[in-house]
Amino acid sequence: MERLAQTIVDGIADGSLYAALALALVLIFRTTGVVNFAQGEMAMVSTFVAWSLLEAGLPLGAAIAVALAFAFVLGMAVERIVIRPVEGRGPLTLAIVTLGLYILLNSAAGWIWGFNNRGFPSVFPSDSLSVGGVDIAVESLGIVVVLLVVVAALFLLLERTRIGLALRAVSTNPESARLCGISVGRTLMVGWGLASVLGALAGVLIAPRIFLDPNLMGGVLIY
Repeated sequence: MERLAQTIVDGIADGSLYAALALALVLIFRTTGVVNFAQGEMAMVSTFVAWSLLEAGLPLGAAIAVALAFAFVLGMAVERIVIRPVEGRGPLTLAIVTLGLYILLNSAAGWIWGFNNRGFPSVFPSDSLSVGGVDIAVESLGIVVVLLVVVAALFLLLERTRIGLALRAVSTNPESARLCGISVGRTLMVGWGLASVLGALAGVLIAPRIFLDPNLMGGVLIY
C-alpha cells in the first residue's frame, strides 16, 4: 500500500512536469495556431542558462529567476524574428520553421555546452514526509504545488488582466482585436514570452530528475 501511494504521488509529479510544457504549447497554439516543435529546446536552453549561472557562483533561486527572465526574452525574440516573417504562410511552412529552430537550438546548445550529461540541483529538499505511514518525497509534492500555483496564476492572468483579455481577443479574432486598438504583434510577443517561461520552468524542474543535456526535453515533448 505504501509503495502504491508513493508511486501515485511520483506519477502525479511527473505528469505535472509534462503538463507545464503542455501549457506552453497550448498557450502558443491558442494565440497563433502554431505548434511550436522547438518549445522543448527553448526550455532546454533556458535550463542551461540557469546551470551556467550556478557554475558562475549564483545561488540557485537567483539563477532560476534570471533563466526565467531570459526565457521570456527568448520567447519574444523567437516570435518577432523567426515566426512573424512567415506569419500566415500556412501550417506546413510554420511547422518547417519551428522544426528548423529545434535543430538550430539543439545544435547550438551542444556547441556551447557540449553533449555530456550534467547534474542539476533540485529546488526542493531531498527529504520525505510521512503521511499516514507513507513516505512521500518533498520534491514530488513541491512539483505538484508549483504547477497548481502556475495554473492558478495563468488563469488569473487570462481572466482578470488587460493583457489576458488581449491574448484571448487575439486568439479569437486577430483582425477584430486590431480594429479594437489592440497591438496584435506586441500581444503575440508577450504570449510567446509567457509560453517560453512555462517551458523553462518545466526544464528546471525536470533536470534534477534526469540528466541535463541538449536532448533534455526531447522525450517530454514527444509524450
